[in-house]
Amino acid sequence: MKKNRVLFILPSILYLLLISIYPIFKILIDVKKIENTYLSIGCVVYLLLYIIMFLSIITELIYLLKALYKSEKRIIFKIIWTLLLVVFNVFTIPYFYIKYVLNDKKAFISLIYIIPLLMSIGIFFYGSHVYNEALEKINIERKKIEDERNIYSTKDNIFSVTFRHGYALNDVGEYDMYVINKEKNIVFTAFSYNIDRYEQKSSDDFINKGINDVQKGKEKFDIYKDKEVIDLEDKTITTISYLGKTKESSLCLYKISAVVLKSKPNYLLYVVEVTTEKNYKRYENEINEILEGIKLNG
Repeated sequence: MKKNRVLFILPSILYLLLISIYPIFKILIDVKKIENTYLSIGCVVYLLLYIIMFLSIITELIYLLKALYKSEKRIIFKIIWTLLLVVFNVFTIPYFYIKYVLNDKKAFISLIYIIPLLMSIGIFFYGSHVYNEALEKINIERKKIEDERNIYSTKDNIFSVTFRHGYALNDVGEYDMYVINKEKNIVFTAFSYNIDRYEQKSSDDFINKGINDVQKGKEKFDIYKDKEVIDLEDKTITTISYLGKTKESSLCLYKISAVVLKSKPNYLLYVVEVTTEKNYKRYENEINEILEGIKLNG
């Protein structure tokens, strides 16, 4: 009898204990950003144990409901206990089993099992509170970083370009602007042109020349997205995208654009943005945002 009693009490306690440590896993993964094999295995084991305990509780509930409706108790008694067992299952299952199945007249003494259940609930809510507080701080920091903007100017001080957090301006060769985001693996390069001084006169002319330059040395250079002309209030952006690779490099996406500001149509900013195909799909809006944020200085 004692063994049976333990078998009905233990799943309830273990079930809530498993629930109580759930916020700990969330803190380790979402807050501490821990990624290792042991934690992954621990999550799998935790999930399996949770499923086993959940099924145990359901099995006990079905067993007790069958016993309840086979008994000769009044219908109101059956209805009340059905609600108690279904709604407060882990709290009421052990007591009902001890009191009405084992017919133990001292069943109230066994209510001591409620103490670890209440402690488990306390641990769960405390852990959830700590997790929510930590996540709120992380979200505030993320928003602060996301809202941060850096503005860089071309060497001739004609154009300025706005970038999100993580983009750094570098002085590289003859580029009028060379900006890189190492974390996102995005490179932004630009040349500023006074159209009056060059043979090329239109956005298409500069883009076609740029395509010829970019594809040199590539063993693969295929169209990814056809030419598109974006007409905004203050500028016109002509852009086309290619997928290309050299023998040494992996497959990269080259977004080639020409930006003409309507208030200064004799100047053009030729832009090449380079990233991996995977990153382009992930940061496409951000890459387009950079183009749309190009302005005249002053």
